[in-house]
Amino acid sequence: MSELTLSSLAQNLVGSSAVDNQRRAKQLASQGVEIFDLGIGEPDGDSPEVVKQAAVVAINRGESHYVDPRGLEALREKIANFEWRCHGLRIDPSQIVVTVGSLGALSLAFRTLLDANDEVLILEPFWGPYANMIKLFGAKPVVIPAVEVGGVLLPDFVALEKSITERSKLVILNSPNNPSGKVWSMPELQKLGALCEKHNIWIVSDEVYSELVYDPVKHLSVATLSPTIAARTIVATSVSKSFAMTGWRLGYCIAAPEVAVVLAKINHYSVRCAATVSQWAALAAFDHYEELLGEMRARYAKRCDLVEKLFAKYPDFQFIKPEGTFYAFVKVPSYIDDVEIFVKRLLEEKGVVVSAGKAYGQSSRRFIRLSFATNDLVIEGGITRIGDLANQIKNKQ
Repeated sequence: MSELTLSSLAQNLVGSSAVDNQRRAKQLASQGVEIFDLGIGEPDGDSPEVVKQAAVVAINRGESHYVDPRGLEALREKIANFEWRCHGLRIDPSQIVVTVGSLGALSLAFRTLLDANDEVLILEPFWGPYANMIKLFGAKPVVIPAVEVGGVLLPDFVALEKSITERSKLVILNSPNNPSGKVWSMPELQKLGALCEKHNIWIVSDEVYSELVYDPVKHLSVATLSPTIAARTIVATSVSKSFAMTGWRLGYCIAAPEVAVVLAKINHYSVRCAATVSQWAALAAFDHYEELLGEMRARYAKRCDLVEKLFAKYPDFQFIKPEGTFYAFVKVPSYIDDVEIFVKRLLEEKGVVVSAGKAYGQSSRRFIRLSFATNDLVIEGGITRIGDLANQIKNKQ
């Protein structure tokens, strides 16, 4: 009798180094070690009071049933208004499908577009889960190295075009970028759009950090370039980062009307619908977006300034101020031979959690990612200990 087996796709999945680091940090904390967590990728604060109260009201009103797989009509109307006012993206509510977080939005996009053995172009540096998600759908991730200019990793459009084959189905765009904090410029978006039109490739635009940008930089959605670019784009985003609602698991897709119909069908057969209470809570967030987003940006901008001030004390590190997100992507000194070992030592010897750059592609193997979505004491303590360990290594050479 043959043994029970799992699918080859499931067996070949690689675990998350970030999750492993968090688990180890919890073990150390339980042993009394002081932890400085600069690895977490979510806001440190609670969800806004207006969001929580809206959920309570919805629960008491009996909003505990299924809703349309596309999402609440009232919520989709609010999102359409928000996208127009904030990003200049003119869409109809029928083009929006509410999902279980941005991961749900990305999954819907990939399920809708990908066949087995299709190729997906991923530009470094990239959020690690993209590659595993693509493999889950039987497709192949094709990673495009970045070009480093003055400590900033930029898209290499020459390498991107050379990597396009007859099996290339879509390219993933992530702006503002996790991990680098880079916000794509209009000329860069236009180059990407032109390439995708030339080679008939879809764009999946992950815009989950769209509201976390710092003056004078503005977020631009690739879907606003032209009607033809919009027709080949699926935007995937969520309320997680913008409104401190990670645990509510509420995101959405934006696509051409005929594509949105298919997205809704797949949403139905995948999860039926996003949680009803979460949808009512998100509606309240969009009702108050100007106030909530203004407070959020000011808070992170201040923390970003603090990170810049602290790294000025350690000039061996190359810190370039991010244009968006709540991440600092810092190049380590040349005397640190192995960045992954350095990251492990930071956790084991200093109680500091950061992410090694290699998790985001080979182009970023000399970098570490730090989250400043935490309080000032953790930021100060963490960066001071990063500098201390680097100095220890330098002084031994």
